[in-house]
Amino acid sequence: MRFLLLLLWLYGGLPAVAAEETRATHLTFCYEDKESFPWVMPEGRGLNLLLLKQVAAALDLQVRWVAVPWRRCLAGLEKGVYEGAFAASYMAERLAQGAYPLDNDGRVDESKRLHTQAYALYSRKDDAVGWNGSEFRQLQGSIGTLSGFSIVDFLRLHGAVVVESSRDPEALLYMLATRRVQAVALQVLRADHVLQSNAELAAVIDKASLPLETKAYYLMLSHQLQQRQPQLARQIWEEVQRQRDSTAYREQMNSLLQP
Repeated sequence: MRFLLLLLWLYGGLPAVAAEETRATHLTFCYEDKESFPWVMPEGRGLNLLLLKQVAAALDLQVRWVAVPWRRCLAGLEKGVYEGAFAASYMAERLAQGAYPLDNDGRVDESKRLHTQAYALYSRKDDAVGWNGSEFRQLQGSIGTLSGFSIVDFLRLHGAVVVESSRDPEALLYMLATRRVQAVALQVLRADHVLQSNAELAAVIDKASLPLETKAYYLMLSHQLQQRQPQLARQIWEEVQRQRDSTAYREQMNSLLQP
């Protein structure tokens, strides 16, 4: 009798085990609903989307791409509404919301990044405010930056009063042009793209020669996905590295970034 019960337990448990090991191939990834040249652009274009679509194709994954405000994206990741969120720089407090790729020592693995991006200080041409590589000089007013972005902590650490009133880099640069803030801190490629297409702003705004900070940006995965399918999570991050270093992706990047 005990032998029969053991067989029933073993074979009865097999479908559940098999179900747990079945790989989910339909995922939902969220990203910020604002243009971030060249990483996210209108109509589903941009280098981050291109890279992650190559990852999905290589792993035979069906991914739904959802553009939402960045704070909502991270909140949805934490709740398991989304399996992935991009592109996120590393912040310790975000560990409660999702998982970053880690190396064998438990540190964030920069080799699995989507891309790196520099932040710079932008100011009016008639203002002497600047950045010397370690501290602000002649900073008397506030620095504007995009709401919810990690550069805020860096700015405050260096003694700046920070204004996070906008999610739009062009609107932020207009705040600078009209003297509502003394300077702004923005991602270089994103801000330069706005200035190149807006002669009115370019005429009055300068960029500091030294970057404020350079950050790596990652695809974060939900804790729910990582706990449910840790092997798939590892495969996704490893494929990000492979595809980012591929000739096909580098050619696409060079094509988009060339003048």
